[in-house]
Amino acid sequence: MKEIKTDRRVRRTQNALKTNLLMLMKEQPIQKISVSRLCEKSDINRSTFYTYYSSPMDLLHSIEEDILHTLKEDMEQFHKENSVFQLMDSITSYVSSNRELIRLIFSDNGDPGFLNQLTLHLQEQTVADWQRRYPSCSKESLTALHIFISRGCTGIIEQWIRGGFQQTTEEISHTLETLSWSAASGFLKMNV
Repeated sequence: MKEIKTDRRVRRTQNALKTNLLMLMKEQPIQKISVSRLCEKSDINRSTFYTYYSSPMDLLHSIEEDILHTLKEDMEQFHKENSVFQLMDSITSYVSSNRELIRLIFSDNGDPGFLNQLTLHLQEQTVADWQRRYPSCSKESLTALHIFISRGCTGIIEQWIRGGFQQTTEEISHTLETLSWSAASGFLKMNV
């Protein structure tokens, strides 16, 4: 019984830290947020913070890992069903449902390395799947295709975020699907 209370307390503390980090990121870049300020805002002491995280950037990486985990699950489902639309719809729905979080992650106050991490995180699984489907294509070519598509999709999503989510989730999904499919099919026709 005590273990459950401890787990709830830990989750509550970690959630408070995450929430307050994001609130502070609205005011200043992650690199300028101090542990002291974050602890003050979260009403916890520094030793409690250091029990879970080594720095505000480490805490932000924990938030990013949650995002990457969700996207990895979406990718696994995509690879099972081979549905580009389902993947793009799932990604844009997640972004739309978590607008404030995603806006902060992609903002100038966020982690500038997150886009690279996102691309690399999804690249290994995608390229391996493509290699099974298109054995005549080299790994290097498929990696280049993945980078081209993923960076293009990320750019469109970033523009959607910075533009205040003017288009609907369905419109963005359709755009991402159409452009991804067009790039992949054109590339594969020339290389298979």
